[in-house]
Amino acid sequence: MPSDLQKRSLKGVLWSAGEGVGVALLSFGSFAVMAAILDPRDFGVVALAGVVVFFLSLLIGHSFADALVQRENLEQGHQDTAFWTTLALGLLAMVACAGSAEAMAAALDEPQLADVLRVLALTLPLHALMSVPSALFRRNLQFRVVAACSVSGRATGAVVGVAMAFGGYGLWSLVGQQVAAVLVTAVGVLVTTDWRPGFKFQTRKLSEMAGFGFYVSMSQVASGAGEQLLNLLIGALFGTATLGYFNVAWRMVQLVRGLLSTAVYHVGLSAFARLQDDIPALSRAYLQSTRISCLVAFPIGAGMALVGPVLLAALFGAKWEASVPLLTVLALEFLPAGYGMFISALYRSVGKASWGFATALLYVATGVGGAMLIAPFGVLAVAAFWVARAALLMPLHIYLVRKVTRLTLSQMLLPLGTPVAATAVMGSAIVALRAMPPLPGIAPAAELAMLTAVGGIAYLIAVRLLSPDLFNTAWGTARVMMAPGGRRAS
Repeated sequence: MPSDLQKRSLKGVLWSAGEGVGVALLSFGSFAVMAAILDPRDFGVVALAGVVVFFLSLLIGHSFADALVQRENLEQGHQDTAFWTTLALGLLAMVACAGSAEAMAAALDEPQLADVLRVLALTLPLHALMSVPSALFRRNLQFRVVAACSVSGRATGAVVGVAMAFGGYGLWSLVGQQVAAVLVTAVGVLVTTDWRPGFKFQTRKLSEMAGFGFYVSMSQVASGAGEQLLNLLIGALFGTATLGYFNVAWRMVQLVRGLLSTAVYHVGLSAFARLQDDIPALSRAYLQSTRISCLVAFPIGAGMALVGPVLLAALFGAKWEASVPLLTVLALEFLPAGYGMFISALYRSVGKASWGFATALLYVATGVGGAMLIAPFGVLAVAAFWVARAALLMPLHIYLVRKVTRLTLSQMLLPLGTPVAATAVMGSAIVALRAMPPLPGIAPAAELAMLTAVGGIAYLIAVRLLSPDLFNTAWGTARVMMAPGGRRAS
């Protein structure tokens, strides 16, 4: 990867990660406060409504945005066509969501669901309005602007949600939080961008982007479908209370995972797209990126699984103890997710968006189908199967990545060695510490801090001893990201 592109990409990762950290902190903070006030059923009802809105927002937000980022030659006609088509999709989605609210509420036997859906449907045109400007920011590696708008929106949403929860609005505090967050984010993007839509809608441009956009949006919808259908399945089979417990564990994992995957996906797509005609350089960039993502993701997943009881006790109290085993299992999905973090960006950067769609469909079919078959064994068995299938299907991605990059199998497996071994060392240190008699009167937050510090130090020492080269590479990457002078690039 050229030096300038590498620096700009790393700065982009830093800003995107900063966005993720800000969003995660705000989400965790507001979630901790609201979880102490609201009933698990409130979270379950809003989670059901979120299934529908999440699908539709994925369709709107990704139909043409990634096509604008991936294209080598971008004209005003592409941008105008993408904007007006996306806005039309957003308005249609809003009408469809609101119009079918009563039927979905009756089908799921949840009367409150209808009103929640009608309100959340208002966010869909907002997603459409900011889709193209956000894509243009990402194309130019201007991730600082996107991060500022997103964090501002989440901060506003957190304040609104917590205030409504204290005001006794129940589940509507969760709804108000989401609406306020999307509204402020959209306003921020639209005010900040210098780009304004024209009226150069061209069917030829639509045709050029439609194929790529279709596969991207459908793969996003399929991936989201698997996750949201899992929520729907658990709610239907085990009840909204169990869904509430599951949703707490699920959201904790997804918040942290989203912090990593969103940052690296957008930057990875922008950077890889610039290397799509230089396969050796693309292969090196992909391999190096995967080494770093495994190095970061593996200890996070294993760590969350090992300290789950203390983590939940510190954040939410004893009321959510039933979420502990679910968090322990679901956190292990970080391992296959960390290894495959750059795969979607790689496929789309070389125009193979259809591969992502096909594999996403396979994931949904095996995940949801298997979850339905294993449901009689309980919700914990469903969570365990969901994690296992992600690991079992990874060889297919390895085969497809090798077709694009021409990397050997040994090269493909290289990113796994050191992170796996170092994570085992970290896990042993945490297990040994937890096996010791607890300090009298120690608070869960203090215990969590101690376990995190010991595990983190053990992991860093293990990486340094096992692979000095990887340690130095990671340290050098961090220095480039944190070095001053990235203002223009970002």
